Amino acid sequence: MLMEMKNEETKTLEPRRDEGAKRSRTNRGMGLGALAKVTDADVIERTTETLEVGPMTAYLNMIVFPLLGPPEERGPRYLTMTEALAGDFLEVTEVDHGGSVPYLRVRNLSPENVLLLDGEELAGAKQNRVLNTTVLVAAGVEAVVPVSCTERGRWSYNTHKFLDSKLLMAKKARSNKSKSVSNSLKLNADFCSYQSMVWEDIDAYHAAYGSVSSTSAMKDVYEQREREFAGYREAFPCLDGQRGLAVFVNGSFSGWEVVSRSRAYAQVHRKIVESHAVDACLERKASSEAPSEEKALSLVREIPRWNSERFKSVGLGDDVRLSRKDSHGNALLVDQSVVHLTVFGPQSQSRSFHDADEEL
Repeated sequence: MLMEMKNEETKTLEPRRDEGAKRSRTNRGMGLGALAKVTDADVIERTTETLEVGPMTAYLNMIVFPLLGPPEERGPRYLTMTEALAGDFLEVTEVDHGGSVPYLRVRNLSPENVLLLDGEELAGAKQNRVLNTTVLVAAGVEAVVPVSCTERGRWSYNTHKFLDSKLLMAKKARSNKSKSVSNSLKLNADFCSYQSMVWEDIDAYHAAYGSVSSTSAMKDVYEQREREFAGYREAFPCLDGQRGLAVFVNGSFSGWEVVSRSRAYAQVHRKIVESHAVDACLERKASSEAPSEEKALSLVREIPRWNSERFKSVGLGDDVRLSRKDSHGNALLVDQSVVHLTVFGPQSQSRSFHDADEEL
């Protein structure tokens, strides 16, 4: 197929890498020089120990615990992708006129850093894409960032620049993508996903929801089932001081997410809730199990004890890959602080939503 051939042909066009991209292959990787005594666990624990779990809210088969942070906020300041695009402070284009499926060019035109969140979708240009990992683009800097295609059936321009799709990839597909990126980092020291698996997961959502798309676009699932997802979004409003959330579906842990600044989190909260709702809608079943605040807090507090591997980010800071048993996640650490951390809980595997380890 044209798309798959194009993906293979352009895979060699990658952001510049050096030995720093592979600087740690051990658990709880260490930094360089003066940072050598600070482990990933230390940095992550400084964030998790300050979080408090807010009151539980339930809607149908989904339960959300807000994660609240203290007034003092650590780490670098930044704009979100939504803010930057809306203010014309960020330009996202194909890497060149011909394009390259797994990469996009980002130009930060603002005097502030810009945060691009793992799984956020960009619409336009030759095809829609999602970010393969979280990237903090420095002020005034141009970068090439790793992405995955979420619109298999189009390879032609409909806009010159990308726009904010206002969507975050659905949780199961995002989890599979993240795991495949972690595998790619370990094997090849790059942030490529397993693209065919991403397409298969999107096709599975279309099949499950009965949605139709002439270009197999992920965005069409969201738009055609908007009424179902709206109930979930409205049930879980963002609270003052909220920096993240822990999500349970049918009584089981689905995942949790934290952003370092409450103002920034407020702008991505809706996207994150909807990401989990896409899967929750497909998995409605009776459950007698009701998670407690104590369980939610224990899940958050145990993250520093997970296995971790550190890799140089394509932007500022370091990309840390986390794993423990059947759960995994990733974090962006900058200046010894957590800018973003996402964790994916165990998920039932099926022919449609498979394990990334089986694909690589």
